[in-house]
Amino acid sequence: MEKTLVPELLQMIGEVIPDGVSVAISEGGRYVYYQPSPSIDLKIKPGDQVREGSATYRALTAGQKVSQYVESGVFGVPYYGVSLPLLRSGHVEGCITAIYSKQLLPFTGFVPEPKVLIGKGEDGWLPIPVSDIIYIRSQEGKTLLHTASDSYANRFSLSELEQMLSPASFIRCHRSFLVNLEAIGYIHPHFHSTFLLEMKDKQRTRVPVSQSYASSFRQILGF
Repeated sequence: MEKTLVPELLQMIGEVIPDGVSVAISEGGRYVYYQPSPSIDLKIKPGDQVREGSATYRALTAGQKVSQYVESGVFGVPYYGVSLPLLRSGHVEGCITAIYSKQLLPFTGFVPEPKVLIGKGEDGWLPIPVSDIIYIRSQEGKTLLHTASDSYANRFSLSELEQMLSPASFIRCHRSFLVNLEAIGYIHPHFHSTFLLEMKDKQRTRVPVSQSYASSFRQILGF
């Protein structure tokens, strides 16, 4: 990404980003521009490495827009980041990130990534930690949260959950499946450059990676 593009990019995004929001632009794995706001300053300097766990890092890794709340462990202060990767010929070359302070969060309409999702069982509702969910499936008009030992219905659609959950943790691999990256036990090659994911549940369920998602799946996991 040419540095001469930075003013042009800032002019474009300045029309949609409100006052009090910081802006960071990265090229590859390093920042090339940072504009702090009076509301929040992450102390980023041009040339700094993009930090793992940041909104920028997750957008670069996932190759798609990320909207997430980031705890203070990454930059020393909590913030809400909206990161949009810059693509050229299908490759991620950089990222633009809008940085909101925690105080501005209630006025943005953004909702942090949930720690739990509610699953409906036979006798009632159960709060399920997101980290316990192996994969999420859309089946016959229902959304099912699958843990290592059971499954529960959830009221959100698969597309809604895809927006709510971090792409660094959950990835869409099929129009009917979202999988927890940490719950993938093995990746098996399949027909026409697709894959079957062997999950870490009791049944060792095999989840398909369709042709539509195979390329981005390989890019995110780096193989």
